[in-house]
Amino acid sequence: MSTRETLRELLTCAESAFPSAARSFLAAHELAPDRVDRVDDDLDALLEAFSAADAASLSAHERDLCRRVWVLDRAPLGITVAGPVYQDNPIVYANRTFRELSGYPLSAVRGENLRLLQGPDTEPGPVDALREALEIWEPVTVELWNYRADGRRFRNRVSLVPLRDDDGMLSNWAGLQERVDG
Repeated sequence: MSTRETLRELLTCAESAFPSAARSFLAAHELAPDRVDRVDDDLDALLEAFSAADAASLSAHERDLCRRVWVLDRAPLGITVAGPVYQDNPIVYANRTFRELSGYPLSAVRGENLRLLQGPDTEPGPVDALREALEIWEPVTVELWNYRADGRRFRNRVSLVPLRDDDGMLSNWAGLQERVDG
């Protein structure tokens, strides 16, 4: 199973399965598997990244998704959680790898749509594929030119994965981003 597929499963697995699956993933990537055990102690530190109003606006489901992404902060792919799906998919949380890849701090991307990475050389075909996937609520992976906060472009492999809440309703999107040579 690829890293991308494993991360998708970690973001969508049952809450009870997440700790052991995350420990295995983090250990396999030499990324401090004890971070899973520190979540409860450090969840306040995660929520400090949000203003009080933003943290209060997160649903229990979104808090869980942010916690999972926080645990996977140093995963080898950028990870974002966006939603709710009916409000232009604003970014709720982005892991450190995404922030390093894009050059944007969390405060600059939270509440924004991932379109902020698009620029003059971003190809319309992959953008159309992303838009269609959002409309029909299906996963998609594309490669396209994106832009860092400093204006430098980079080739990005982007996967969007629909995330369901406890009732099975589509509630959020996970984005997986990986710089590729090109």
